[in-house]
Amino acid sequence: MSRKTLVRSEDLLSEMPSRQDFSGSETTELVRMHMSLVRQIARKYSQFQPDGFEDLVQVGAIGLLKAIKYYDPHRARTASFRTLATCYIRGEIRHYLRDHCSLVQVPRRLTELNTQLSQIEEKLTRMFDRAPTTAELAHHSGYSVDEVLEAQQSWEARIHYESLDGNSEDEDREDRRSLSEVVPDRRYQETFNLSEDRELINQALKRLSGRTRVIIEFVFLYDLSQKETAYVLGLSEMGVSRAVHSALKKLKEIMAADCRQYG
Repeated sequence: MSRKTLVRSEDLLSEMPSRQDFSGSETTELVRMHMSLVRQIARKYSQFQPDGFEDLVQVGAIGLLKAIKYYDPHRARTASFRTLATCYIRGEIRHYLRDHCSLVQVPRRLTELNTQLSQIEEKLTRMFDRAPTTAELAHHSGYSVDEVLEAQQSWEARIHYESLDGNSEDEDREDRRSLSEVVPDRRYQETFNLSEDRELINQALKRLSGRTRVIIEFVFLYDLSQKETAYVLGLSEMGVSRAVHSALKKLKEIMAADCRQYG
């Protein structure tokens, strides 16, 4: 996608009077501009439903409409509309396949390797206070990076994520605090809410790793629950929860350091 298309997307989103009404010309134009992305993602997953490519395109289009509904260019800082759209399109297709194509087989060796990697990942997350990289997983597991990637991709292909529908509303309540509520100093909370000082938190967010930054934006800037964030990113809720905990700790440290430096 060209830079011109990306800029045009942001302009159209800014011009939309309401995200609840999908009948406007802006929505039509955004859908037209991004249907190639929907088809690209649908084609990736069509191997699990060879005769259902067009069905996957339709499901992916629902994800695109959800992205249009939720994306706010005035609140987004580092995640572009394409990033959010990709997550929603992929999430809708994965959810559909999980319900309609649940018997995708994964070789036993990869299933066993994924079990090992999951245990190692949990251990390293506690050790590093962040999610480990693929290279770190490979190093600590004794497998090659290619083997780790193969295992991760096969597990993703199985569309075997935790049930997203089984918990009751009470069991799924998530912390919806604003970012200003997690910073360590009241002076900073007050200034953080001023639009002219939003660049400060923008700089702090940029110091987080890519995926962690997107998770934080989804949970705190787009007001998605951790369950919804896990859904659109194809992660477990536990993985999102760990990432949020780690990122908030990091942001507190950054903001505290800034308060000491400039206070």
